[in-house]
Amino acid sequence: MPEYKMQVGNFQMNYRFYDAPSNNVVVFIHGIPTNSHLWDQVIPFLHGKFKLIAVDMIGYGKSDRASASELTLPKQADYVVQLLNKLGIPKAHFVGHDLGGGVVQNIAVSYPQVMKSMVIADGVAFANWPLPKVVSIRWPIAFEFEPSPLFIERMLREGLYYPQVLTPKIIENFVAPFSYPDGPKHLQQASLALHHSQTEWLVPKLTSLPFPTTLIWGQHDRYLVPYWGLLLHKTIPGSQLKILPNSGHYSMLDNPSLFANELISHLNRYLYQH
Repeated sequence: MPEYKMQVGNFQMNYRFYDAPSNNVVVFIHGIPTNSHLWDQVIPFLHGKFKLIAVDMIGYGKSDRASASELTLPKQADYVVQLLNKLGIPKAHFVGHDLGGGVVQNIAVSYPQVMKSMVIADGVAFANWPLPKVVSIRWPIAFEFEPSPLFIERMLREGLYYPQVLTPKIIENFVAPFSYPDGPKHLQQASLALHHSQTEWLVPKLTSLPFPTTLIWGQHDRYLVPYWGLLLHKTIPGSQLKILPNSGHYSMLDNPSLFANELISHLNRYLYQH
C-alpha cells in the first residue's frame, strides 16, 4: 500500500495516497480507536476513479503520538488541512466516520475554502459523544475498561452487525498501532482529548453549510444510533440521509459494497451538478 509521511505542525502524519486521472480528491478520516485501514474494503470500489487519501489522524495508526490537548477535533481538522496544503490540493471531498465525522464538520465550518462536499458516516455530532465506552478508558475501574488491544477488539466486535467480518488481519490492523508498552497510555490520551463541545459549537453554523452533504448510517449502530443521522439531516440544508440495512457502527466493514455505492452516488451527484 502506498504510504507516506508529512510534517503537519509538530507532528508526522501518516497517510496513504492512491492516484487517478481525476481532479477530484476524496479524503477519508477515521475515528477512535481505528486508523486509515478502516477504509480498506471501500477504497477498491473508488480506486482509479478519484484521487484518494486515507489519513491516520495524529495519535492513531502510524502517525505521531501527542498529548490530549493536541488531539482535539479542531486540531485534527487543522492537521488534515495542513496536509492538503502541503500536497498542493486546494479542495477535496471529505468522508469522516465516528470522530472523523466531527473532524469533517470542523473543516466545513473553519476551512470552507477547501471543501467540495462531505460525507458523515455514523459520526459524532451535537452532544452525542464521547461514548461511555470511550470515556471508560480514562479512569479504568475494571480490567475490561483498560485501554488495551483487547479493549479495541471488543469495541470493534460490539460495533458490528456481522462481527464475523473481523478477520485476524483486520483486527491486527487496528490493534497493532497500540500494541507496545506505552500504547495503552497513548490510547488513553486520545480519549482524554475528546469533549462534545468540539462539535456543539458548530451546530448553529451547520444550518447554513452550502456543501453537498450525505449522511450514511448503519441501521443497527448501537454506539451512535441513526437518530443522530436524522437530526443532522434536519439541520444541514439539502443533505441526504442513507440508512444502510444490516450494518452497525462500522458500516464500511459490515457492508463495504453498500457503503461504497452510496459514496460513489454522492460523488457522482456532485460531478453532475458541477
